[in-house]
Amino acid sequence: MIRKLIVTLALFFSLSTLATAQYTDRRAMDDLGGPKEFAARRAELCAKLKTGWVILFAKTQEPQAAHYREDNDFYYYTGLSDLGAVMGMDVASGRVMIFEPQQSPREIQVYGANLLAMSKDEQKALGYPAVLPISSLDSTLSFLFGSGHENDLWVRLGFADKPDGARFETGRDYAAEYNNPYGQSLPGDRDALLKLHERYPAAHFRDITGTIDQMRNIKRPGEIEVLRRCGLISATGDKQGIAVAHAGMYEYQIEAQAAFVFYNSGAQGVAYPAIVGSGIHTNTWHYFFNRDEIKPGSIVVFDYAADLDHMTMDITRTFNIDGKFTPEQAKWYTVDLESQKATIAMLKPGNTYEQAADAGKAVFEKAGEGGQWMGFPGHFVGLATHDVMLPKGPIQAGQVVTVEPIIEFPDKHWHFRVEDTILITANGPEILSSAIPKEIGDVEKMVGTQPAPPVVK
Repeated sequence: MIRKLIVTLALFFSLSTLATAQYTDRRAMDDLGGPKEFAARRAELCAKLKTGWVILFAKTQEPQAAHYREDNDFYYYTGLSDLGAVMGMDVASGRVMIFEPQQSPREIQVYGANLLAMSKDEQKALGYPAVLPISSLDSTLSFLFGSGHENDLWVRLGFADKPDGARFETGRDYAAEYNNPYGQSLPGDRDALLKLHERYPAAHFRDITGTIDQMRNIKRPGEIEVLRRCGLISATGDKQGIAVAHAGMYEYQIEAQAAFVFYNSGAQGVAYPAIVGSGIHTNTWHYFFNRDEIKPGSIVVFDYAADLDHMTMDITRTFNIDGKFTPEQAKWYTVDLESQKATIAMLKPGNTYEQAADAGKAVFEKAGEGGQWMGFPGHFVGLATHDVMLPKGPIQAGQVVTVEPIIEFPDKHWHFRVEDTILITANGPEILSSAIPKEIGDVEKMVGTQPAPPVVK
């Protein structure tokens, strides 16, 4: 019996090492440039930091009823998606070590192998010849920071971001936990940072957040190609959602049609929960419930996009569910669109984001009294929909930004927003979401051109 068990386990391990780590997507890595691209990012980071050691943490918890998506900063420098992993890097040499939880045979069977359980050849093929158990991390850090010599330890002291939330929004969520008497005392990665401080007081802790943000703000060639693809997928899905829109259907049915196109086209997830606001929800900017029936004559705000290879997108279109704006609605939709176009036209190196904002505002002011206007700046887009840094100052090639002026009439339940995601190039703006129309006549023609999908009752 014991001999049979040993043979079974040996066979199991030999088979398990043939598989890739469950959540690490080699195709996504290759889309972004492959292991050499992630090595180049780490080399650039080392050149900026110059001394010390870098520690970056992967996530430690599975999401609820959703596909696993790695911590943005850990992913940016590793291309790995591996629960509980830690990246350690010697800045002077560029040598990188990946520390991974040790898995039992049962864990591998149920959840799939992590990087540590893969063969050495597979680890090297992903760019990581040094993969160690997480239990050896403290032995390594004790050697580096326990000798009494002060060494730099670069960690992210700022907040993590996520596909649908900026760093400051994560900070807001943490504040809610702190203010709840029964909330987590140290949410997210705050506990890990505290443990590092307690265990290695001699380390000279330095914040890596700003350096990461500078690198992430200028998109690399592989990222730009993925963003172009993500823009096409997202725009095509949104078109499908609007094409089935009819009065009497539910908001979630529009969401479902777009989501099918996203996933069917290869997206790994969504950039943020869909916003399909109608009726009294039209003026709720982040209305995510999407459970109401859409009444005839309603203005619908549809804000939704895909997440592809860890790169996001942001698109909004506004339409009348009947397929025709009233004359007054048409006026303000046109003002919003022209304001957006004026801003986009200024998005080129040599201008500033403030100048772009002024150009959009001038269009609204020229239109005369009416509505509440909330204009540009929008926000940067990348690994997060609300990506790192704010669009201020000089416009730079390689930045990706939204333009989304808003004109609201809360008393009428009207909200006009035309939003596109823009890549800044040396030659001017490139609209990544251009596959979905925004001219008023084209938008009206999109609405309800296809029959509503079948519903199981």
